[in-house]
Amino acid sequence: MERQTEILDFLCEQETASVGELAEYFDVSRMTIHRDISRLVDLRFVRKVRGGVTVLPSVVFESNYHYRARRCVADKRALARRVADFIEPGMTLMLDDSSTTAALVEFLPECQPLTIITNAAALVEALRNDEGYTLICLGGRYDATMNAYLGMTCDLALEHLSADLAVFSVAGVQKGSAYLQEDALVRTKRTMKASVERSVLAFDSSKFGKSALHKFARLDSFDHVLTTGGAAPALLDELVGAGVPLEVVSD
Repeated sequence: MERQTEILDFLCEQETASVGELAEYFDVSRMTIHRDISRLVDLRFVRKVRGGVTVLPSVVFESNYHYRARRCVADKRALARRVADFIEPGMTLMLDDSSTTAALVEFLPECQPLTIITNAAALVEALRNDEGYTLICLGGRYDATMNAYLGMTCDLALEHLSADLAVFSVAGVQKGSAYLQEDALVRTKRTMKASVERSVLAFDSSKFGKSALHKFARLDSFDHVLTTGGAAPALLDELVGAGVPLEVVSD
């Protein structure tokens, strides 16, 4: 298991590697690497590609949370800083399990006191010892790839809760809608969205044009849609013209 963890760390840096490259790097046989890869695939930490393995997402595969947390850090921080402008002391927030939303942790102290409702293990760990928050942890089945609690137990708990504001991110954005790879994520996020007065969608511009299997929601159904610079101006103008409350956030 220790080597499998080291393989995952290696892939978080390199993104994709061949079986031969991994065997040479870890000084083990190709058969041993094949067994390690099979275990990581079973755990949904990685996916196989021809001749090797990758942590990069596909239409049906979401990258491991710890890999995503290392990506586009400056963009996520800029988005989180802008999201914090919508938060006032005393509010109740629903925060999803995305690494983008997790970047909010840096900016939440100035908004205390807050009630936080979340299924994100990373947020629970970061906020649980701070007396400035009333933390409501949504239960459910723990998903190591998402680093979150999902499933019927989580969704049923959400049906009995409400909040002032929810914050979301997604895997892909195209044709005026936001998409996710996992149907369990869609159910949980839709239940969150239905339980709040206002909602914010925040994603870096690399998500434009990316595919994912399940539609989460139309962009114009959010009160605020935040992205970062880099998308084609014509695309942004088209979305604004279609009624999407879009804002491009700078670093």
